[in-house]
Amino acid sequence: MPRRTDEPTKRFALRGRLVTLNTRNNVIDDGVLYVNDSRIAAVLPADAPAPAGFEDVAPIATGGTVYPGLIELHNHLPYDVLPLWAVPEKYGNRSQWGGSSNPAYHTLVTGPMRVLGEDPELMPAVVRYVEAKALVNGTTTTQGIALFSNAGARRMYRGVVRNVEATDDPDLPEAASRIADVEAANAEKFLARLQQPHRLLLHLAEGTDQAARDHFLALKLKDDQWAINQNLVGIHCTGLKAEDFKVLAGHGGSMVWSPLSNLLLYGQTADIAAARKAGVLIGLGSDWSVSGSKGLLGELKAARLAAKVGEVELSDRDLVAMATRDAARILRWEDALGSLKPGLRADLLVTTGTAGDPYTALVKATDTDIRLVVIDGTARFGTRDLVGAIHPHAAVEDVPSGGAVERVVHLQDANADPIVAGLSLAEATHRLATALADLPALAARAGASPPLTGFAADGVRWQLALDELAPTGAELRPRLPLLTAAGRTRPTGPEVGLAAAAAPLAPVALDGLMASADAAFLSVLAHEGNLPADYGRHLSQLLT
Repeated sequence: MPRRTDEPTKRFALRGRLVTLNTRNNVIDDGVLYVNDSRIAAVLPADAPAPAGFEDVAPIATGGTVYPGLIELHNHLPYDVLPLWAVPEKYGNRSQWGGSSNPAYHTLVTGPMRVLGEDPELMPAVVRYVEAKALVNGTTTTQGIALFSNAGARRMYRGVVRNVEATDDPDLPEAASRIADVEAANAEKFLARLQQPHRLLLHLAEGTDQAARDHFLALKLKDDQWAINQNLVGIHCTGLKAEDFKVLAGHGGSMVWSPLSNLLLYGQTADIAAARKAGVLIGLGSDWSVSGSKGLLGELKAARLAAKVGEVELSDRDLVAMATRDAARILRWEDALGSLKPGLRADLLVTTGTAGDPYTALVKATDTDIRLVVIDGTARFGTRDLVGAIHPHAAVEDVPSGGAVERVVHLQDANADPIVAGLSLAEATHRLATALADLPALAARAGASPPLTGFAADGVRWQLALDELAPTGAELRPRLPLLTAAGRTRPTGPEVGLAAAAAPLAPVALDGLMASADAAFLSVLAHEGNLPADYGRHLSQLLT
């Protein structure tokens, strides 16, 4: 949905190197990008006359390079408060490490998130914190945060980061990441759901063993037909072989690549060389902080290293396109986002410096290199001087970055969701850090409370819809039975259910907003055992 601050509509212009990501991949070494309200008005060389209406607008010198905002196609946002898991072994598929099959999952994920997601003070803090985390990692679009109520209603949280699942904008067709249980488990109903005019971002073939691949093969119907069309966007696809990618591409499907999470859990990632050879369109997603990057800026580095390990021919421009132009194409948003062109939404990312290859510069950039993040023409994160130049009267908050330049976040919004209205990032951080440090006591208190104790407003209480913990009536993945000569077998895909509470909860550290300032995260990453040789150490170095 369009975002508005409490300030009147205004025009501004940013001067720097402009990386357009248009179909010609034009780069303007010294250019000015003009913004009128929420849209890009013009993209011009610095020595060109200002467009009509901007004659009296002085361009703001960014001292950096301007890109389209980063579009993330997969992230379980609520879980991004949790720290990186030191994964103890390689797994073959999703069922082996998540849910009831792994009692440690209760201590790691289920227990903490149940406590946070149902508490009336902690649930809004989760929402505020994870959105800020997306911003400080350069993300302007991501998947949404689902809420459900004691009245049986379900809705998406309205935030400042653009949400692929709730846009309220005809130029940005909404995608979905969940389908009804009956549609997920019935081949005919699933195919009918795919034929509706919405992209479906669904987990697919999560793992490397035959069970993971069977999850994809179950999409095959009788008479060599497949429950695949242009609306199916498969997340992970680690279990697919070269012939499977040909099927996916041949039926119009696309995919989301989450290399770090795949490598951490399974010791390998999707066969990107085969996917690209087949013509599959690919986007990026950092998955979640439990086994992934803090955001897309980190995932670009993880993808670069994964391509190097796999000897995949993948340029830095290809990688940047996956997080911008190609992601927009997957969503059918290319006429509104993903490039710097007049008429498109002003979702922007500015990094420091203008030297060297512009695509390599973004892949190598750290979070302290981010100078500005703009969504719908509103500056949401960046250096104090740049945010202040665009919104001189806006209420902003300091973001501890560990860098020499002061950075602020701007969360003020007239359309703010009531569950977080007025909650500062500092207060959200304090609530979460305190709660996670005292999880055992909070869990005991929550266990004695009635269910659904979340935020109350007008008699309706909302809480986080944590689909990865327990069934909620909506699936994140198809569950079609595998078709064999003897008929249909049991549904494929992982069983999602509550992990057995085999051990009491222990204190947990709140995951830091920025990788460069999170020594614990960097240390765990450097010593992860499932990663290729030196991968974790090298990635941790690239993030600082």
